[in-house]
Parts: sequence; C-alpha cells; structure tokens
Amino acid sequence: MTFDELQKTWQSQESSFKLRIDSDVLFKEVRRNKKHFESAVFWRDVREIAAGTFAILGFLGFSVFFFYRGLTLVALGSVLAALFVLWVVLFFIADRVVQRKRHPSRDKSLTACIEDSLAQVNHQIWLLKNVFWWYLLPPGIGVVILSGTMVWQIYAVVKPVLIELLENLTLVALVFWGVYLLNQRAVRKDLMPRKVELESLLNSLSNSSRTT
Repeated sequence: MTFDELQKTWQSQESSFKLRIDSDVLFKEVRRNKKHFESAVFWRDVREIAAGTFAILGFLGFSVFFFYRGLTLVALGSVLAALFVLWVVLFFIADRVVQRKRHPSRDKSLTACIEDSLAQVNHQIWLLKNVFWWYLLPPGIGVVILSGTMVWQIYAVVKPVLIELLENLTLVALVFWGVYLLNQRAVRKDLMPRKVELESLLNSLSNSSRTT
C-alpha cells in the first residue's frame, strides 16, 4: 500500500470517528460542580452577612457610647455608618432570595443544568465587577461620615486626632482597594475560565443535538 493510500485510509477512519461521552457521567459531574459552586457562594454570603451584622452592632454600640459622652453629632454619624453597612447586609440577603427564585433546586436536564450554572457564574461576575458600588462604597461613605463628625467635634479640642483619622481613612481606602483587586482577580482566575468552559460545553451539546 502506498503512502497516499495509507493517508486516504486514515482520513476516512478519522472522519468516521466520533467521541462518545457517557451522558449520565457528564450530568453527574456538571451537577456536582454546580452544587460545589453554590455551596461556596452560600458560605461566602453567610460570612459576609455575619461580619456585617457584627459591624452594625459595633457602630450602634459606639453611638450609645458617644451619646452618653455628649458627642451627639458623632453618635448620629455612627448610626448612619450602621445604616450603610445594613444596606450591604440587606443586599446580600435580597440577592440570595432573588437568585433562589430564578434558579430553584430541582432535577433538570444536562443542558438546563449547564445553562443554570452559566447564569450563576455570570451573576457572580457581575457582582464582583461592580463590587465597588454595592459593597465598598456604602460602608465607605459611612466611615467618611463618622470620621467627619468626629473631626468636627473633636478637632477644636484634640488637633492630632485629625491626623490619626486621615491615617485611618487612608488605611481603609487601601484595604478597600485591596479587596477590589482580589475580587477582580477572582473574576479573571476562577469565574471567567469557568464561564468559558460552561459556554463551550453548552455549545458542544447544542451542536451535537442539531447534528443528531
């Protein structure tokens, strides 16, 4: 047999070759990854809500302390800071409620499970890309208000406090910037590759269904 004949034989076999995938195994793997992702997001939200609740209680405790010290304006600023943190906590809770309604837990087909996972990943990408507006900005405003009221009432008595407050604000800004960068890194490193993988798998399944 000549080289050309061998090449034609190989090409004919290659064109007839089809990758066979056990749909049950693939479905179990996709569903397992989906549950793992949902669990990770759930416990992240639990930690954030718990931390926000402790922060609210802390600000309210400071407000009582400042009020009894006669620093009424500072006490008001502390209450406002608690309200801004409360916004973040309520956002987490409302987001979970909305997502549970959009993606209820029930048995689905493989395609529907992948579409559901893709929608969840896209939502997390949106949250992390906009983390500054709904997560960092509200408590940041609260900290600025509280710091401003403290400066307003204390500056005339203790001038060095201003420098300390400015240092604290700088530290808060650096921490917030670090959190923002970590979230964007999570989008690039974890969520975007998962999105591409799910989209590719979904497209492959769609193409396979059309060819059959």
